[in-house]
Amino acid sequence: MLDLHRLPVVDSHCHAFLPEKETKSFEEYLTLSDLAIPSEHLTSTLLYRQVLNELSRLLGVRGKDSKVIEERQKLYRRDPADYIGLLFDDAHIETLLVDTGFPTMVSDGYVIGRDEFSRLTGADVREIFRIENVVFSLVADGLPYGEAVERFRGEIDAAVGRGAVALKSIIAYRTGLDVHRWDEEKVKRAYSALLKEVKDGKPAREVMRARNQETKAVYDSFILTGVEESVRHHVPFQIHAGFGDAPSIDLKLARPILLHDLLNDPAMKDARIVIVHGGYPWVEEAGFMVNSYPNLYIDLSEAIPHSTVGVKAKLLALLEMAPTSKIMYGSDGFNVPELHWIAAIAAKRGLSEVLGEIVSSGTLDEGQALATAKRFLSENARRLYGV
Repeated sequence: MLDLHRLPVVDSHCHAFLPEKETKSFEEYLTLSDLAIPSEHLTSTLLYRQVLNELSRLLGVRGKDSKVIEERQKLYRRDPADYIGLLFDDAHIETLLVDTGFPTMVSDGYVIGRDEFSRLTGADVREIFRIENVVFSLVADGLPYGEAVERFRGEIDAAVGRGAVALKSIIAYRTGLDVHRWDEEKVKRAYSALLKEVKDGKPAREVMRARNQETKAVYDSFILTGVEESVRHHVPFQIHAGFGDAPSIDLKLARPILLHDLLNDPAMKDARIVIVHGGYPWVEEAGFMVNSYPNLYIDLSEAIPHSTVGVKAKLLALLEMAPTSKIMYGSDGFNVPELHWIAAIAAKRGLSEVLGEIVSSGTLDEGQALATAKRFLSENARRLYGV
């Protein structure tokens, strides 16, 4: 096995958090479900076990889980930055590309600025700008279609101007990945219909989360415009594919292959599009697509660490076809720093095992395997995002 422990990490997709917003029991932050899962089930997941075992090692606490968590709580509350630094130094996390679409004031009641999060984590923090939040505000504010398109472009201009290194879409959560072009008159009529619903008293959040032809036409149109804007600004465009927060995500709408129309749209050929989350559980499918499209990339955020003992298998599945120059590490960490940390630990361990097998098979030598690990953990992201 290769020793990858000290290699630097660029987390190419994650979220900010504030220590004072942690109000639930620790295990409740180690799930993707928005539903109330009994503690006995949360603490019997392998992710929970991995986190507790690694915390026990790092904090030097042996014995019951409660003792490990008690020590964690004490250190985190006494000096959050110092505790986060302990975690990030252990995993050698240097740079965080943060999706600022969560948390937000509208949905979560708080935000954390890039500079503040950088001070808290000690990492180089860069912004990923989520475009659905803009579309929501356009409808909520009742802007006419023409003005809405102009403001949409202006918001992207402003985000890139303040340093955003990528745009991002979560259209998989809304109306699905089968994004295609609509006749502009249909889009205008659909947009007007949404405005009317809001004007008539229906909450904008409810209007924009409905899965119907009106919302699909509007979202599809703005997604395509967003990708075009990413080309104009020379920044990548991340797109959520595969699993996510349950039950919000409908996996039937989130399969990577549904991106076929978007990827084959002539206007998209110069875009650099990143499938985030590895398209889990369709990792082989996503790997084939990354192999087939010169402008398509992929990260394994969320798939690492949540696939736990499956990390090795998912890495192997992706490496079957995807070029090693187009695969990136990410955590999709949120709410608590341990998710950012355990993902990096799990990624290095799984990658070491996988590359060891590949070296044993004679496909790569040790130098080539180490170069592959460096590309995956940091270099591919630095080159793609310019960080």
